[in-house]
Amino acid sequence: AVVSTQSTGDLIKGEILQLHNSTTPSFPDLFGVYLEKTYLKTASLISHSCQAVALNSCRPHLQSAAFGYGKNLGIAFQLVDDLLDFVSSSAEMGKATAGSDLKLGLATAPVLYAVREFPNELGPMISRNFAEEGDAERAFQLVGRSEGVALTRELAERYCNSALLELEKMPECEERSALASLCDLVLRRSN
Repeated sequence: AVVSTQSTGDLIKGEILQLHNSTTPSFPDLFGVYLEKTYLKTASLISHSCQAVALNSCRPHLQSAAFGYGKNLGIAFQLVDDLLDFVSSSAEMGKATAGSDLKLGLATAPVLYAVREFPNELGPMISRNFAEEGDAERAFQLVGRSEGVALTRELAERYCNSALLELEKMPECEERSALASLCDLVLRRSN
């Protein structure tokens, strides 16, 4: 019940944060808000679930490592999901892609990295949540010309590496190996 309550509260906070995703103009501020929203909307459920498993397994001393593993894995999962919006087809994803987040007015990691290369074009689009005709399509093109997708993949890899470091705090066992393999699955996913 605690996991459910905390995760639901975090999800609501994340949704509210997402509604105000373009109110801060600088890259560090926008990226910090993006990562916080990503934790609240995606990684919170994973981190609190992992923490609950540690608590319920009679190993409460592993709660912090389990929480850290889940948080890092969850953020990596969302980063990969956001980059797939720019590199996967709708058929591969099983949902509309090709900038679907842009069409919803969302600036995800690939866009936030790309704005460093194209601040004069992407900055205003982010501020208006890609609301003008042609904004989503132009932003999609600019992300494709930028290092945004590659940098997002690198960041996802760093989060998976952090998740693996948290696992090293746990005893070696079959379950730990299975959790480690999830990091690889997250990074290799195509849908």
